[in-house]
Amino acid sequence: MALRVVYRSWGGENEKDRPEGYSKLTCLLSFLRAAQAARADVVFLNDGPVAAELRALMDGAGRVVELDGAGMRGSYWGAITLAVDSDWSDDDVVWFSEDDYLYHPEAFTALVAAADGPESVPAQYFGLYGSTPDRTVHGPDEPPSEPPPGWVQLGPFRSEGRDWVRIQSTTSSLGVRLGALREDKGIFRLCMVPHKNMLRDHDTCVVVQGFSPYRPYDLLHPLYERGRSLKMRVRDGLILPFLLATVVRALSRRPSRRRTFLAVEPNLATHLEEMRIATGTDWDAVSAQARAWGVERGLVSDRASA
Repeated sequence: MALRVVYRSWGGENEKDRPEGYSKLTCLLSFLRAAQAARADVVFLNDGPVAAELRALMDGAGRVVELDGAGMRGSYWGAITLAVDSDWSDDDVVWFSEDDYLYHPEAFTALVAAADGPESVPAQYFGLYGSTPDRTVHGPDEPPSEPPPGWVQLGPFRSEGRDWVRIQSTTSSLGVRLGALREDKGIFRLCMVPHKNMLRDHDTCVVVQGFSPYRPYDLLHPLYERGRSLKMRVRDGLILPFLLATVVRALSRRPSRRRTFLAVEPNLATHLEEMRIATGTDWDAVSAQARAWGVERGLVSDRASA
């Protein structure tokens, strides 16, 4: 088994509420540190030009593929297609990464151990970030989603001193055995339509596990809920067939295609957005260590890493 990584990057910035000290440079340094420890094969998928200092680091660490204004959905679909259409083995694990995540230095070595070590865990999908039964990455004003009908909590499974537990979903930074992804590619595509700026990550992760992401109430309530404008009701009506198709796709999965999705607890990566930081790790220390690592190896200057 090999660990393949597709690191998706974008030259701009969005308006998310970032923690103090956030930078894409620090995120990339933390990623490179973790990837080198696991001897990962890395492809950088850049949607438009990135900063010169970032591009220099990428050129020295893997293969760079350029996209031209693909956008969030186009970039993600490009990453999935790149992996599925490659000559990589079905047994390989592919990690898809966004560029605003901070990685613990042992993130990918722990992933490799869980996927292919003496104490491997029974999963086809892997999370390094995401809400687990004991730790949430949701903000206080955003209650966690209810488990889907029929949900059975699994784990913890122990792998080299770390716990892996079943999760409902994560973001588009996730790991998967390539053979499973090749079979599940259509689900990823289904959960992208008909949206322009959404990926429906939660739906994708729930459906590949063979559970419905929606109850009848979830589907019908927006159509008659008080206070919703006519425009919102029309939108809800138009999207309803796609949500119904998602439910049908989930419930029609053969048992052999129902995946197990496990995440490490505590998380070994975090999305750098305020109120969504993974708990259980001193991420300020991880950030500082990543910058120091880059300086020590001559990848960045003291000034650039500050």
